[in-house]
Amino acid sequence: MSEANKKSTLGHILLVILVGAFIGIGAILPGLSGGVMCVIFGIYQPLMETLSHPFRGIKKHWKLLVPTVIGIAIGFVGFAGILDWLLDKDTLLMQSVFLGLLLGTLPSLWKEAGETKRTGASWAVLGIMFAVMVLVLSFLADDESTQMAKLINGILPQINLAVSANFGGFVIVGVCFALSIVMPGMSFSSPLMCLGLFKPMTENFASLAKLDLSVIPTFVLPVGIGALATVIVFAKPMNYLFEKKTSIGYHLVMGAVFASTVLLIPIEFNGTMHALWCMLALAGGAVAGYFLEVVQGKIKAEKA
Repeated sequence: MSEANKKSTLGHILLVILVGAFIGIGAILPGLSGGVMCVIFGIYQPLMETLSHPFRGIKKHWKLLVPTVIGIAIGFVGFAGILDWLLDKDTLLMQSVFLGLLLGTLPSLWKEAGETKRTGASWAVLGIMFAVMVLVLSFLADDESTQMAKLINGILPQINLAVSANFGGFVIVGVCFALSIVMPGMSFSSPLMCLGLFKPMTENFASLAKLDLSVIPTFVLPVGIGALATVIVFAKPMNYLFEKKTSIGYHLVMGAVFASTVLLIPIEFNGTMHALWCMLALAGGAVAGYFLEVVQGKIKAEKA
């Protein structure tokens, strides 16, 4: 291989790693979806083919997927440390930013879902998914969950189903992460915020970024188990759903996103000024979310 070709190949690999890093950042930010970013950058179909048919997909797409996965890990782990630091400063303020990001992306998701005909089945799926997600996330709420989730939890019949930052809780982190990849438009961080698992997740990823290997058996392993199990169970059905029943697929996602949005609504603040700052953070997050969705839509249109 000539020197020029080597440089060209290296440049392409670095570009794909950079794209992967953007996908990783999009995956960890509540309100954004790693799956949507995979669609935009042309990664979704090769990824779904590989998840559905691993041996065939790896043989066909490994040159694309290996640097992409490396980039996703870099973006994901690196940005987790920043989010962990911000959450330490003011959790409710950051929660307001995340709620704003979700609100800013809703018009785009609603429009995209409406590009195929909305049927009675679509509306039914949206309503059922919304109700199920609100109930499940509220039933699983504990002391670290969002205010709204704890409020609804207090109304529901009291069953000790609370999840915490342990092996089982981190399996749920893996499940949510995998679902955000196989279901475009699904933000994996939003339900984790509702369950109080987002902060423990960022703490563990921050430790991993510092090469603290003690988190591998207690955090990385259960996350991997949850993600792998979810891919095995849901990759093929979700791929079929979004290819053949697109409207139902997107309304399924919208039901989950609407539920997460409602459960992120803050109820109590630390005084009037804190409430004002949270409202400003919400508004800023909404503007940023809407802007990001517009940019993503333009990129997707140019690639179509």
